[in-house]
Amino acid sequence: MRLSFVDICAGLGGFHKALSSFGFECVFASEINEELRENYKKNFPSVAHLTYGDIREAKNLVPKHDILCAGFPCQPFSKSGHQRGFNDPTEGTIFHEILEILEKCRPKYLFLENVGNFERHDSGRTWSIVKTRLERIGYSVRGTTHVGSGGPGLFSPHHLGFPHCRERFFIVGVLNEELPENPFPAKNIQPLIPLEKYIKLNKNLSQQERKETSLSDQQRECINHWNQLIKNLPEKTVSLPSFPIWGDEFEATYPFESYTPYAATIRELRACLNAYSLKKRMSKDELLALLPSYAQTPESHFPNWKVRFIRQNREWFHKYSRFFTREWLDDLSQFPPSLRKLEWNCQGEERNLWQHILQFRPSGLRVKRYSSIPSLVAMTETQIPILGPKKRFLSRSEGLLLLGLPEEHILPETRERAFKALGNGVHVEVVKAIVESVLSYTAFSINRGKQSKNLILNLGGDQDIEIAS
Repeated sequence: MRLSFVDICAGLGGFHKALSSFGFECVFASEINEELRENYKKNFPSVAHLTYGDIREAKNLVPKHDILCAGFPCQPFSKSGHQRGFNDPTEGTIFHEILEILEKCRPKYLFLENVGNFERHDSGRTWSIVKTRLERIGYSVRGTTHVGSGGPGLFSPHHLGFPHCRERFFIVGVLNEELPENPFPAKNIQPLIPLEKYIKLNKNLSQQERKETSLSDQQRECINHWNQLIKNLPEKTVSLPSFPIWGDEFEATYPFESYTPYAATIRELRACLNAYSLKKRMSKDELLALLPSYAQTPESHFPNWKVRFIRQNREWFHKYSRFFTREWLDDLSQFPPSLRKLEWNCQGEERNLWQHILQFRPSGLRVKRYSSIPSLVAMTETQIPILGPKKRFLSRSEGLLLLGLPEEHILPETRERAFKALGNGVHVEVVKAIVESVLSYTAFSINRGKQSKNLILNLGGDQDIEIAS
C-alpha cells in the first residue's frame, strides 16, 4: 500500500516531484492554465488521465487520498459576505474549493504554499481566516509565519543550502493530531552549495539558449557605465552606500522635505531647474516633466522612505562630487530613468559588476553577490537575473535546476511564460524537507538502515505502511 496525494494548482509539478520521490502515488491533479496542464501531462505521463483543469469544475472527481498539496493563489476574502448572501468569507476563492475537498475526503495531511507576504495579506485577515477554517474541520495547522509575528520565519531553499533565495509561506496541517509549534525543518545547518554547480558553461548552451540569454547593447552599455564609476571610486576613501544610488539627484535642488515639487510654485520650480535661461515660458506641468519621474508625483508630501533616499543621495553626491565627471553624468542621462539607479548589495566584495548577480528592476540596476540566485518571481523578461561572470541572463534550464527539477522538464513555450511558471513554482527539495519533517512528528518514523532506507508510516490502524525512499 502506498500513500496517495492530490496536486491542486499543480503548476510545474514541484509538489508532485517531491512527493513521488518518497514513493507516494498521485491520484488526482488539477491546473487551470491549459499550457501548464498539457505540460504536466507530458512531464508526468502516468497521471495524464488523472489531470484536470479548473478545480471548481473538477472537485467532485477528487478521490479519497492521504495528502492534499496545493500552491493556491493569494485571493482576498469577502468582507461583506453576509450582505451578498454568503455565510462564508472564503466563498468564491480557490481556498474555499480546497476546504470542500478536505471536508469530503478527510486526508490525513495537507501542505499548502503561497507568496511570502501571505501572512500579512489584507492586514493578516486572510491567514487568520485560513487557519481558523482549517482548525474548525479538525486540522492542527502551522504556518511559516514571520519572525516578527513570533513564528519560525518564512522558508527558502537557501535555508537548506541550495543557492536560491526564495522565501515562501508554507501551511502544514494534520488531521486529529497535534503538531508542535514549529514542525518545520531546521534552517542554516548546511553550507551553501556553490552556484556554479547549477550554471552551464556558455559553450554548452543550445543555440536557442544563447540567443535568448544574450544581453542587449543598451544593457551592456548600462552595466559598463556604472562599472566605470564603481571601479574608479577609491575603496579606501569612498564607501559605496547601502541605499540605492539615484543618479538624477546629482546637483538636484528641487524641494522634497517640507513639500514636493508638485506643491511648489512655478517661480520655485523655475529657480531650482534653472529654467529662467530658457526662451520658452513653460507651464508648471512642463516644468514638472523636467524632474526625475519619482519626483513628479501629484502629492504635497513625499513618503518618508523617499525623503530619506533623496536626502542620502544628495549628501553622498555632495561628499564625493569630485569623482563624478560631467561626461559620465551626461552619458548617464541618456539611459531610461530606471537605468539611472544602482543598488549595490555587495558590501565588502570586489567592485566589478561583472563579478556579481545583476538584475534590471524598476528600482534600478541591482547588484548582489554571486553566491545565490534571487527569487524568480513571476517577472517580466527584463528582471531575469544576469550572471555577471557569464555576461548573460540565466537560462530556462538553469532555472529548472534551481527549483530542483530536471533540466529536461518541459516548460511553457515562450521565455516570458516559462519564467512566469518558474516564478510560481515550488522548490522540490524544500517540499521534501518540510514533508519529511512534518510526518516525523505525527506517528511517523524514519528507519534508516545500512542496507536500505525506508519510511515507516503509522496512520493509526493495525498495519504500518512501508514506503521505499
